Amino acid sequence: MTDTQDIERLERRIHELETEQEGLRKQVAQAQIDQWEGRIDDLEVQVHLGTLEASDRIDPLVEALRNRWLDAREQVSRAPSTTGDVLDALRSGLEQAMRDIRTAILDAKDAAVR
Repeated sequence: MTDTQDIERLERRIHELETEQEGLRKQVAQAQIDQWEGRIDDLEVQVHLGTLEASDRIDPLVEALRNRWLDAREQVSRAPSTTGDVLDALRSGLEQAMRDIRTAILDAKDAAVR
């Protein structure tokens, strides 16, 4: 082989390697894109599960809150003379229920962040 042939062969090989390298770069970029898609999908599932968990915890608290309100409304309509006592009890119960709901929401938020 002559020097010219060696140079041509090396140039062809360099071109082949550059083409292969470009293909590999594209594959790596696509793999990274796919990996991020998987991470986002996983995050969406975690958020959905966190929402379900939060809903499971919060729904009964909201129902209890509504029941307390309904009880207080009924008591006020039956015995207007005890309205002040009923309202104090209602306020206390509602404030506690709201604290419970707030705590459940914050716990669910913290769980989703992990």
